[in-house]
Amino acid sequence: MHGFDVGDLERRLVRAEISAAAIPWADRKVARHRASLRVQVSLCDLIRQRLQAMGIDPKCAIALRLGERAAAELAGIPDTPELRASDAAPPTGPNSSEAKDRLDRKIARIADSMVERFGRGEEPVDLANASLVELLAFVTAFGPAAQMA
Repeated sequence: MHGFDVGDLERRLVRAEISAAAIPWADRKVARHRASLRVQVSLCDLIRQRLQAMGIDPKCAIALRLGERAAAELAGIPDTPELRASDAAPPTGPNSSEAKDRLDRKIARIADSMVERFGRGEEPVDLANASLVELLAFVTAFGPAAQMA
């Protein structure tokens, strides 16, 4: 859809789904939280870059502050190559591909709605109040990659 591959994002979102037999519950919970923080930082960085490429000041997108808070929290967590490897473990479980499909469909629905609003002469998104998913849909539908499609 519009040149955006959600595969990497989805892998990051579900990476914390580590085999129950391999890692105790408390460790899985901590790993899942770390992975979630890393995804927030990466997603916000991607959206920020795309907004800048579109000539839009990313400071207008209040939701990007989540990435700043996540980065600050990550900075306070001792990081090791082992933790990064654990967080980067491939997704497991039967819901991994279902979650990716649901996310793809949600982004496509939001982007299509934005394109329709734009076609009616309305603003496609309220950057100040948009969620991260809405921001992702916006930069996917209207960003540089979408214009090349």
